[in-house]
Amino acid sequence: MSKIMRKKICILNTGGTILARGDKNGYEAGGLGFLDVFGSILEQFKPDTKKSKKDHFVFANFSLDIITPFSIGSQDMDNAHLLRLGKEAIKASKKYDFIIITHGSDTLEESAFFLSLLKEIKIGVILTASMYPPNDKNYDGTDNLEFALKSALKSDIKSVIVAMNGELLEPKKLIKFKSWGKDAFCQSLAFDIGILDFKHFSLPKALPKVAVIYADGQFYPSLYNLKSLKGVVLAGMGSGTLPKNAIKFFAKLKIPVVRSSRVAMPKITSKEVNDKKYGFINANHLSPAKAKVLLMLALSKKSKD
Repeated sequence: MSKIMRKKICILNTGGTILARGDKNGYEAGGLGFLDVFGSILEQFKPDTKKSKKDHFVFANFSLDIITPFSIGSQDMDNAHLLRLGKEAIKASKKYDFIIITHGSDTLEESAFFLSLLKEIKIGVILTASMYPPNDKNYDGTDNLEFALKSALKSDIKSVIVAMNGELLEPKKLIKFKSWGKDAFCQSLAFDIGILDFKHFSLPKALPKVAVIYADGQFYPSLYNLKSLKGVVLAGMGSGTLPKNAIKFFAKLKIPVVRSSRVAMPKITSKEVNDKKYGFINANHLSPAKAKVLLMLALSKKSKD
């Protein structure tokens, strides 16, 4: 009798609203265990109880391992957590056929983009989240995880992708354009034209300190002491415009300065700010958050080389 070839899937659980413990007064992101919320989903796939055990499940055509590297609200997804997630994903990619990551929605864009730039990840990865906690009548985490799992089983995805509200979204195009709502995520139309491909990097041992600075019409240079930074991303206005005194201030820095925009779908032009003249780097269509991710990886490679 031939051996059954099951697709090996790993779920990396990192917390977020999708596994939040809450009541009418609020909720704690990542406060619940994976099986507390999603045990019913696994039951519908009819696990083989004789072969399954805690955090390892065997089904007719796939096996599933649940691993929790950490459980946090994604607003706390700092550089250390981002690197840990990268390490766990790379490690899992060598053992499994597919990875699903449960994540908070606040920094879902950055984490998905970060993982999509790592050259060590050569298998399909789906990140998913929820916009409402499990105790809310609008909870969407169950639908999103079920959609992610079915997509992993049926599709031939070989890249990093995001599954939200029944859609598969590319990390480089992904934007969260509102705070609440099942349809809070979409793909930026800005990427219909422009640069689509990004260089891939090896996972670094550390990420350099890069700050995002938000711009408005009033800029106070005396507030900023940037000596410890290795780079700066400016969340400018409109097409990346900045007050004149801000341009002068950042042009004097001896570190890379990337010019992006605070708008939902950026398109950075040099019509009002001459990047070549001031030594700035144009973020093109990248949001400030994703421009920061790309700059950190680029600086890591440069420091290692």
